[in-house]
Amino acid sequence: MRDNPTLRRRTLLAAIAGAAAVPVVASPAWAALPKVYIDPGHGGTDPGAVGNGLQEKALTLDISLQLRSILLANWGVDVRMSRTTDITRSLAYRTDDANAWGANLLVSVHINSGGGTGFESYRYPTASGATVNLHNALHPRVIAAQRTIGSVTDRGLKTANFHMLREAAMPSVLTENLFIDTLADANLLKRADFITATARGHAQGIAAYLGLSTPNPPTFSVIVDNATAGRFTASTNWGTSSYSAQRYGADYRFANPTPASDAAWFKVNIPAAGNYRVEVRYPADAGYSSSAPHVVVTSAGNRTVNVDQRSNGGAWRSLGDFPLAAGDRNVVGVSRWTSATGYVVADAVRVTRV
Repeated sequence: MRDNPTLRRRTLLAAIAGAAAVPVVASPAWAALPKVYIDPGHGGTDPGAVGNGLQEKALTLDISLQLRSILLANWGVDVRMSRTTDITRSLAYRTDDANAWGANLLVSVHINSGGGTGFESYRYPTASGATVNLHNALHPRVIAAQRTIGSVTDRGLKTANFHMLREAAMPSVLTENLFIDTLADANLLKRADFITATARGHAQGIAAYLGLSTPNPPTFSVIVDNATAGRFTASTNWGTSSYSAQRYGADYRFANPTPASDAAWFKVNIPAAGNYRVEVRYPADAGYSSSAPHVVVTSAGNRTVNVDQRSNGGAWRSLGDFPLAAGDRNVVGVSRWTSATGYVVADAVRVTRV
């Protein structure tokens, strides 16, 4: 949902024109790493649109964090975000921050409302040729990625006088990723694979606009959250909490230490045998474990890495690079078997081919 959370979408959409066909503008050349500014819409005291048990601010942050991860894992770019947690940011802060940083492009990520269905994106009505080029690169790649998961209506490339587009000093596009108050759309937005696909489409569009090549890109990168359907298993000894704002998604899992494994497992479909970087993300707290065992199932046997979960929370932390066999199986387990006091936490893992 865009500038004014109380504004009805139907009134707005009736007042703006669709995008006209335009000639392709050549991709710019970069003397240094291009600066990509990502704006997860809303946050903090502003939830944005709500519906079907979802909040726009949480969805936009999830998409944007994954977008940042995909960009950094695959291309030589510098990325800055208007927020990386659930905090309040004014519209002026967002564009001022992007302008002061000298961003080369800005993408503002939103979820729609108003009873419609599908994906649409916006640029400023009198935007430059570079903005048109960004818009043309981004829109088809996002919807193509979304359609790998489910049926999505293409509502088109549009123009609007939104603050994020008007006040940004660089090419800027705002995306509206389905309707939170339409059940079919909401059911897609509840799927972790759809959120990841949406982030991937944004990343591919940005890379295409920037003209970035990937001479030696990672061929695989995936994030598995504790809420990812069919990808996480844990016994009833593991509770669910949303206490910490450092959590990766809507919640995380926790359990008391015990002299028994009782691991919480993250399942990953490894596409081919090779070396992979395994990272974990967790909220940190003084009451959490100082030595939480993380088991990585490698092709050479299980490896255990103990993590101090009292610090360095809310960010990806590498367990190391490991040889992994191909196949769909449990790859990372968080074990309760530790003599350290405090809750053992399982939140999210990221596995990337290196």
